Amino acid sequence: MFKKENRKFTLIFTGLMLIVIAVQYLLPRPTDLSRNYQDKNKSPFGCYAIYNLLDSVYSREVKVNSQTLYNLDQSSGAGTSLLIVNDKVDFNQNDVEYLFDFLRKGNTVMLAAGEFYGSLNDSLHLQTRSVFYSFSQPFDSLIKKPGVEFRFFSSNLRKQKFSYPQLAVANYFAGFDSSRCKVMAAIDKNKACLIKARVGKGTLYLMSMPDVFGNYFIAGHHNRAVAYNCLSLIKNKTLVWDEYYKTFNVNNYSPIKFILESDALYSAYLLGIFAIVAYMVFEGRRRQRAIPVIVPPENSTLEFINVISHVYYNNKNHRSIAVEKIKYFYESLRKKFSVNTAEINDRLYDEISELSGIDKKMIRQLFVFCERIKNAEEITEYELLELNRQIDNFNKNSLR
Repeated sequence: MFKKENRKFTLIFTGLMLIVIAVQYLLPRPTDLSRNYQDKNKSPFGCYAIYNLLDSVYSREVKVNSQTLYNLDQSSGAGTSLLIVNDKVDFNQNDVEYLFDFLRKGNTVMLAAGEFYGSLNDSLHLQTRSVFYSFSQPFDSLIKKPGVEFRFFSSNLRKQKFSYPQLAVANYFAGFDSSRCKVMAAIDKNKACLIKARVGKGTLYLMSMPDVFGNYFIAGHHNRAVAYNCLSLIKNKTLVWDEYYKTFNVNNYSPIKFILESDALYSAYLLGIFAIVAYMVFEGRRRQRAIPVIVPPENSTLEFINVISHVYYNNKNHRSIAVEKIKYFYESLRKKFSVNTAEINDRLYDEISELSGIDKKMIRQLFVFCERIKNAEEITEYELLELNRQIDNFNKNSLR
């Protein structure tokens, strides 16, 4: 359950979000001028209109391709046409090989794109250029400004001319393999925009003005005859409309991309992020008193030993300190070497010498010194320091 304070913030942010969504929904939508050429898109440069004409007029059966050219080549026989409309064509070497295999079966392919890249350029020596216009101008301005003239070279259509405004992308083929390709149509008299190439038994058409298939130039526009004449070139019993090689491939859309493409959802998304950040800043603060830091108890053993040792040392009771140190030294020998220090003899010297790697003579000297101090009634400060030095020297040089 939300606290009262949290509920207040939740209601405020929810109300703001609903207001933003409502305002964005009621505002007139701007014209979508993205060149997506999708079969279900009704924007000016979508292909909803031309796609819905294919089945009834230009083919007995229309299929939508959502796989690579390899899969299309494997599943298609002769008598099939392929139409790819996109802003660019960028096939790799494998795609071109499968495309040519598809054509050699006697099929027909039309590639309509503003730009051609990749291995297809290398195969046909293609070079595309653009008739430059200013696309930063408003939509209505580009419609009114004259652009290029389009005309076919076939005898029955030679006299017809089609004028396109600057709204349409006007690209042309500045170079191609003239021994394999034939010009079918041009813009501005001599700039080839539709060429034809024979590949085995099939025919490949390359079109550099994909906008002629866009909704704007099909639905009620007098230039729709251009698209109809292009489609009549690839008329076949089965026509495959490609959606796989689209730049705006719907299969590649993610939920976040769907949100970002909608103004209303994008505004709500930003408002939601702002609300979360604001909540974290203002409501994420600690609401209880600080937990006190409990300091763990300190180990005072060494401090205690230091105090006791100073008491012994200041009282000049050097023998008591020496005896305690010898006891500790003998105890460490019993633990490290598992020897019996109750009897000090040559056998003990041999065992410790063998296990510690220290010369037997030095070990005998150390034990003799220790036993002499134990039996003495008093020792000097120098003797205490010497005992400490010899025991430290033993511990440093011992292998264990």
